[in-house]
Amino acid sequence: MKELLVLLHGELVGVLQQSTQGNRTFQYSVDADPVNEVSVALPYRADPYPKRKTDPFIEGLLPEGEGVRQALAQAFDISPANPFALLEHIGLECAGAVQFVRPSELDMALAETGDLIPCTERDIGRRLRSLASDPKGSWIVDKERWSLAGAQSKFALRWADGWHEAIGAEPTTHILKPGINDFRDQALNEHLSLKTLGKAGLPVAQSEYVEFDDSPAIVVERYDRLIDNGRVIRIHQEDLCQATSTLPRYKYESAKGPSALKIVRTLRESGAPETEVHRFAEGLIGNYLLGAPDAHAKNYSIILAPGLVALAPFYDIASGLPYEYLEDGIPSKKDGLRKSAMAIGGERRFGRVARKHWTKFAADSGIDEDWIVGTVRALALLIPDALDEVLREEAEAASGSLLPERLRGPIRNLCGSTLTLLDRNYP
Repeated sequence: MKELLVLLHGELVGVLQQSTQGNRTFQYSVDADPVNEVSVALPYRADPYPKRKTDPFIEGLLPEGEGVRQALAQAFDISPANPFALLEHIGLECAGAVQFVRPSELDMALAETGDLIPCTERDIGRRLRSLASDPKGSWIVDKERWSLAGAQSKFALRWADGWHEAIGAEPTTHILKPGINDFRDQALNEHLSLKTLGKAGLPVAQSEYVEFDDSPAIVVERYDRLIDNGRVIRIHQEDLCQATSTLPRYKYESAKGPSALKIVRTLRESGAPETEVHRFAEGLIGNYLLGAPDAHAKNYSIILAPGLVALAPFYDIASGLPYEYLEDGIPSKKDGLRKSAMAIGGERRFGRVARKHWTKFAADSGIDEDWIVGTVRALALLIPDALDEVLREEAEAASGSLLPERLRGPIRNLCGSTLTLLDRNYP
C-alpha cells in the first residue's frame, strides 16, 4: 500500500492510498476539522471513499491530454494512466488549496519550502514556442511540481516583481496559454471573450494578452490565489466535474456528463445560495450568446470555504463563431463549434434556442421564468456593445489580426437572432 498525505489550506486533512492492485481510496484524518472538506462530493466522514468517488476528484487535478501525460510519465518513469503516481510528482501545487505529498515531505510542504527562479521574457517565449510546436510535450520544467487540469497547453508562473518559475511547494499566481494551434488567434479570442463578458457585468477571471519575445499568450490571473502582504495564499476550489464525481473524459453532456440542470441541482444540494444558481445561469446565457462551444462542466468551478459555496469567476471562454470545421477542406454541417456544450431546454444549436427553450430550462431548473427571459434579453442587448468597447480598448493587442471582425458580426447576429426568437418563439 502506497500513501500520499493530503493537505488543505496547509493542514493535514487526509490520506490518499493506492494498493498494489491499483485500487485508490481517500480517507479523512480522524484529527481533521470536519469543516475542511476537499470536495462537496467527498463530505467529511470516518470511512474511506472508494475508487469510484476518489478518482474523479484526483483525475480532475491533472492534465487530460494523453501526450502530456505520456511526457510526464516518461520523465518520472511511471504509468501515464496512474493519477496517484502523477500526483506523487506534481501534486504539491494544484488547483484550489489541496496538495498531495509523500509522508517524508510533510515538513517541507507545511513550511512551503521551495524556491522562485527568475525567468526573462525570452525564457517565457521559449516555453510558449515549445508548447505551440509540441502540444503533446510536457508542460513543466525541471523541479516544478505544479499540476494544471484540462486539455489545452499551459504552464503556471509566479509574479513577484517579475516572472518566476515556482519550485517545490511555492504557489503560482498566473497561468499562461499560447492558444490552440488549430484555431488562429485562439488565445486572443479567449482574452476578448472574457473581457466582453466582464464588460457585460459577469464575474470573469482577469486576463491580459501579452507577447513574450514575439510569442503571444493569454495570461490569466489565478482567482484561487490571494496575495496578502507579499504572501500567496491558496483558496480552495473544484470544478463541476469533481463536484459531481464525474471523470474528466465525461465532461461533455453529450458524453453523459453533467448537464446544466445537474449543475443547478449540485449547487443547491451543496448549500450554495440561490444567487449562485442565478450566476451560473448568467454564465450559461453568456457562453451561448458568444457562441462559445466548450462550456462543459470542467469549465465551471465553485469556491469552497467553511460555510461557503460560491460559483467561481468564469474562465476558459472562447467563441467558436470565427472558425469553421473542415472535412477534406469542406465546411461540415456536423460542426461541434456550432453547438453549446450544454443543452438549454433541449436545444444546443447556436441561433436555434427560442423562448420556449429558455422557459423550459427555467421550469426544469426552478428558476423564475421572467428572470431568465429578462436576463437573456439584457445580455443579448449588452454583449455586442461590450465587445465593441473591448475591441477599442484592445486595438493594439489585436492589431493585424482578422479576429475582431470575425467576432463582431457573428456575435451581433447571434444576439440579434436570440432577441428575435425571444419574441416570436419559433426556432
